[in-house]
Amino acid sequence: MTDFFELGRVLKPQGIRGEVKVEAYTDDLSRFIGLGFVFFKQGEGYVKAGLVKTRVDAKHAYLTLEGISDRDGAEKLRGQYIYIDRENAAQLPPGHYYISDMLGMRVSDSNGNALGILKDIMQTGSRDVYVVQADGQGTVMFPSVDGVILDRDIDKGTMTVDAEKLDEVAVYDI
Repeated sequence: MTDFFELGRVLKPQGIRGEVKVEAYTDDLSRFIGLGFVFFKQGEGYVKAGLVKTRVDAKHAYLTLEGISDRDGAEKLRGQYIYIDRENAAQLPPGHYYISDMLGMRVSDSNGNALGILKDIMQTGSRDVYVVQADGQGTVMFPSVDGVILDRDIDKGTMTVDAEKLDEVAVYDI
């Protein structure tokens, strides 16, 4: 499991007082309100940056960071990703998981057949679509609809899907 989650990416400076416009990678932009800090990746580690001011609109977050007080300082952050540590990340309700925790899971069906490794989860708006890199070659894609996924074990890194229901909804690119 990852210790840090991407919250977004700095798009550009916003104005002349050091504020940056952030493309948010969260469903709930209000998550930025009340954050006291974020992290930036530096080499193999992460550096904590305090937040002075935060505001959001319908699509973006706007952050003013400690030590950044002008457009030139904000410009240096352009394109950088911002992170939050697991301890301060939003708590998910039971039965919900962070995508980054599921990627890499070994996927098998209820008959014990190995399907492959979960490589991606595409968020389409109505239902997530799981993309599994097949053990042979190609991919298996299936929507996260009721009854398809029987079990997810984050600690073991495994997922079991219903073989019968999978045949009804899966798309195979093999």
